[in-house]
Amino acid sequence: MYDPDTDTFELEPDKPMVLLLGNIAHEGVLSMLKASERQYKQKLLKSKPENWQSIVEYFDTYEIASVLIKLDPHAISLMASKDYQEVSNRLFQQIAKKPNMVFVYEDLLTGEIGSDEWVQLHWRPSKEDLDKVLKAIEILELEIMPYKRNAQVTVLAESFLRDTEANLLFRIYVPSGRMWSNETDRLLQLFREYLSNVGHVSVRLDQQRTDKGIIYEFHGDEPKGEHGLSEEFAEFTQFLDLCVRDQSAAEAILANKSVDAKKVSEILVRYSKEAKRLQVDLKHERERKILGIQQRLESELIDEMPGDIDWSAVSQLIESTVPSVSGSGASLMIANPSRAYDAHTRANVTINVNPQIIGTVNGVIAQEINGNQNLGVQGQELLELVKKYGEARTNELATAVYEVEDKSVPKPDRLKAGQKLKKFLIEIARKGGDVAAGVLQKYIENQLGL
Repeated sequence: MYDPDTDTFELEPDKPMVLLLGNIAHEGVLSMLKASERQYKQKLLKSKPENWQSIVEYFDTYEIASVLIKLDPHAISLMASKDYQEVSNRLFQQIAKKPNMVFVYEDLLTGEIGSDEWVQLHWRPSKEDLDKVLKAIEILELEIMPYKRNAQVTVLAESFLRDTEANLLFRIYVPSGRMWSNETDRLLQLFREYLSNVGHVSVRLDQQRTDKGIIYEFHGDEPKGEHGLSEEFAEFTQFLDLCVRDQSAAEAILANKSVDAKKVSEILVRYSKEAKRLQVDLKHERERKILGIQQRLESELIDEMPGDIDWSAVSQLIESTVPSVSGSGASLMIANPSRAYDAHTRANVTINVNPQIIGTVNGVIAQEINGNQNLGVQGQELLELVKKYGEARTNELATAVYEVEDKSVPKPDRLKAGQKLKKFLIEIARKGGDVAAGVLQKYIENQLGL
């Protein structure tokens, strides 16, 4: 319990604890923890291995709710040293099991370590040590968050604490008027119901409407067992598809979920009906979009290009570019359709279409599919990188792109989205990836006014 007279906590083993490691106990962070009466413990990392071992022991003694860490050059040098290697591995393996956020100065991540006063030459890690530590953290999939100013650390740490207190599990941004936006809403509502009825997980689905879209958030307890929420969602969309084409396989999924045998038939009937309706609506929405795109192009191109136009070729181009229905989860695609030129060249289809027409097709399709939030050239480039390198975090990073562009999203959420994307771009650059990564980092800073 927090004692305001002594400004300390009397630690309670049966009460969840927030661990603050390194120099991260900023005034705003502590004020938030005290106001919510959340138990916390501060521990410095500029200390001997014995102190690091005492931090490890907290995971055995207390229920650690979340961990906030600030890794400065000194701490990184210690992590890379032989004296700390064993205890460091144990500590960060424990941290990886909990909600976490690891703050690292941005220039350390990029390798552009300047001569800032806070960087003491004696403790500046070598490139080899830095790479070694960052690789170890990435393998454990810790949430690294770059920062440039301490004020950013405070804002991001407070946002993290709010999210963990509310048990935020999943967040996705859907632009208003985007293709399949209504179907996405229905799919997420069905998923919430599925988690409750089949997965035996109590969750809450919240919506936050902005000027340009809707942010969906799942709050609740993490599903038990090996599967996290993303794996549960993948299984859910597979279940919906099996309800349509192979009900015996769908029934097997319910059996693995220990669903009451008396309710299996009722659940199958309900979700089979919903899955069929969802797939029909996805198909019809795609057809409506294609027709709308064709009609817009006819109106625009007839004035711009009065000569003969091969409309069958244009129709073929549209058909190959608009995303197809690939199962119940199709509505959660990244709202960034393939460009017309790329679509027909990847498919090895020869379509003789004027380059000017291709440019017009790209623009119209982007507007029709992306809805109210039409990203600029650099925003589209960033989404392309997310599609190419995002892997398991593709939807999370795509959501971040839209949040950065939508100025009506709360500032802390936009900052967090921007820093996530910067970390993603830094990773690409460090691995010798796309040369556009550096330019797009500046684009993100401009969007956030940094």
